[in-house]
Amino acid sequence: MYPENTAPEGGTAEVGKELETLLEQVRGLLTEVFDRLGTIADEVVARRRSALADKGAFSVRDAAGVKSALVRQLAEQPGADGFGFFTAPGVLRDRDRHFEWWQRGGAGVVRLQLNMDPTSVDVYDYFEMEWFTAGRDRGRRSVFGPYVDYYGADRYVITLTAPVTDEVFVGVAGADLRVAEFEPLLLGALRETGHDAVLVGPERRVIAANTSRWLVGSRLPRVPRASEGGFVAVGEVGLDSDWVLALAPRA
Repeated sequence: MYPENTAPEGGTAEVGKELETLLEQVRGLLTEVFDRLGTIADEVVARRRSALADKGAFSVRDAAGVKSALVRQLAEQPGADGFGFFTAPGVLRDRDRHFEWWQRGGAGVVRLQLNMDPTSVDVYDYFEMEWFTAGRDRGRRSVFGPYVDYYGADRYVITLTAPVTDEVFVGVAGADLRVAEFEPLLLGALRETGHDAVLVGPERRVIAANTSRWLVGSRLPRVPRASEGGFVAVGEVGLDSDWVLALAPRA
């Protein structure tokens, strides 16, 4: 469990306000991506409803029609590597496992290629992946990573997903954010403080910091807590991210 927002012991209200200001800026960056996922989810639902009304079934061909929406969101989102959605079993008439995912490539926007053959030893079994089960089993969004996405050409990314529902669970909409390009956006937010600030993920891994005392990708020895380890204020980012932002006096 991560700590709830905690003001500095014996500190001032100004530090607490400073922490909340930074948290809101980080939340704003995540919210922008989640809003785009909401747009994609709406597009998937609209195409599914239209297909069911016209033909009584939703097919792979119908799902492919969401490409233009995915490419548009990709073009408009700074730091994004790819956008797409993965379907739940039984949603499509002609395929159980299916995804539509478009990402940046050397020749422009390209479709991600993954092995969907369930009889293969190296099948991409997304049904059991954390970012998918969060939407399927708990109806919640997910912020997964940073991690090296070996399936996506060894990119170091953060994956955000949101459930797509239409009376039933349809699947998840998702986005991959390249850490190398998204981190500067986070850093821009963390620079608006007179303290050293570090943003930490669920495995105590540093996502961003406004000082070299914490290296991106490294792990802290323990979860930050106010008045422990030199930290004066700690707060949860929320938005189903399990991210924590911690402030310490300038080193």
